[in-house]
Amino acid sequence: MTRAIETILWPLPAAVMMMCLSVVATAADPPASPFPDKKLEAAVREVLRHEPNVALTDDKLQNVYILEAPEKGIKDLTGLEKCRNLAQLKLTKNEVADLKPLKDLANLQWLDLAGNKVVDLAPLANLKGLQYLELSNNKVEDLKPLAGLTSLTSLYLDNNAVKDLGPASGLTKLWTLSAAGNRVRELKPLEAVTKLSVLNLQGNEVEDLGPLAKQTELKYLMIGRNKVKDLKPLVDAAKADADGPKRFAPYLRLYLDGNPLAQPAGAKQVEALKAAGVRIEG
Repeated sequence: MTRAIETILWPLPAAVMMMCLSVVATAADPPASPFPDKKLEAAVREVLRHEPNVALTDDKLQNVYILEAPEKGIKDLTGLEKCRNLAQLKLTKNEVADLKPLKDLANLQWLDLAGNKVVDLAPLANLKGLQYLELSNNKVEDLKPLAGLTSLTSLYLDNNAVKDLGPASGLTKLWTLSAAGNRVRELKPLEAVTKLSVLNLQGNEVEDLGPLAKQTELKYLMIGRNKVKDLKPLVDAAKADADGPKRFAPYLRLYLDGNPLAQPAGAKQVEALKAAGVRIEG
């Protein structure tokens, strides 16, 4: 193509010919992209069904509502800030550390970042519409940025470095809280979170189950591999429920393996739980 153009233009002055060739070359260049990470760009283009030579304009990026790109090797989320209508984002098992491009995505309701390199949750602090948040297998220690996300119903924090569940004390709509494999000792922040149906705290440092006494909606309680010696708070709650409303005791599955239950009291408490209808799974 270029050779044919040169043949046609050869009588023209050299400067004019070079300008014409420059115009032809520029027209063939791919449009500038807002996504420095080409793997992320490819995922967005797949959603929009756009070929590489189609410009990803701001208007077109408004049409990205759901983006799923697990295990793509994505590192940089720059450009997603232009996807203002994004409601669901799945980036499981990538290499993401910086969440700043997500900080203004007010329509985001469902976010899965499991298996990345996230430490700082501050960019999520204003995402008030989030209902589902999956952060398992990252490097998170501080949950303070999540304190205001009161629409959350499901929060997954497995295998991080969390010690303090205090910021979760105001997340009263939570149905599911999974924080297995962390360093949690104190459950007092959960006293006001009374709608929990699933609570997974396996592999932590919990000793006192007293703060769970008001949990009347639990269906699954996983507290294996902690430092629990006394099940009395659970026994009292289960007996009261079995003798009254029967809201949770007959439906509760309790996972206990790996705790240093005091004996013989521990064995008697386990039998009392079974008598109230609780299923001991381990």
